[in-house]
Amino acid sequence: MEFFVAEEHSQLYDLWLTRNSKNLAVCHVDFHCDMRGLLIDRKFGKARYVWQIDPYMNRIDSGSFLTHAVMKGVVSSLRWVHDDFGGRKYDDLYCVKYETDFTALFYRLSSKKKWMPLNFAEMSFDNKDWLADGEYLSIDWDGIAYKDYDKNKIRILMNKVLETQALPESIFVAHSPEYCHSNTNLFNEFISKLEEKFKIDAIRLPFKKHPPIIAPLPWRIYHQAEYHILRQMRKHDIY
Repeated sequence: MEFFVAEEHSQLYDLWLTRNSKNLAVCHVDFHCDMRGLLIDRKFGKARYVWQIDPYMNRIDSGSFLTHAVMKGVVSSLRWVHDDFGGRKYDDLYCVKYETDFTALFYRLSSKKKWMPLNFAEMSFDNKDWLADGEYLSIDWDGIAYKDYDKNKIRILMNKVLETQALPESIFVAHSPEYCHSNTNLFNEFISKLEEKFKIDAIRLPFKKHPPIIAPLPWRIYHQAEYHILRQMRKHDIY
């Protein structure tokens, strides 16, 4: 087992590419999906890009690294685990699409895009089988210590992870300071307790962030309009 700690969650994608990893089973603990630009057909166990010509959808960052990992065959089994306050209802408007979404209809009818096999599930910590033996445990600290959580809530979620009886293949924890609670002592405590539980020393990766893509003006105008439309749709629980 290996245990990595980094600032950005997208650094996990870089690690996988460096090691030429394939067909990984990943348990993704995160407030956010990190699958922007991905459409998942849960019924038939497959996934595809939504719209690759869109620079915002195509770029690699902490909000989309799992999309690219799935489409490159790095990840073939994925479960997204979060607290009840988390998931698509509270995620960014450009989160993962499911086959039942109204906005997915156009992409489902387009048969030209490549689909990749994907065994996928979304669940909360209340599911006793949220983590399975041999999975790659990928944790974003905001999935446990979201910036709006109080310390008691954070400790409850910390314990849900620390009390698991499953044995992961490897562990990766991203700090993601932009979205998590400001108390870094809690984060360091969590890392220390994971080291103690699994009897392994964490490897802290040097900070690396994928450079942003500056979209041409027409795309920026398009996204401003699309964002307002999607926000109105979300108010009526339309995805």
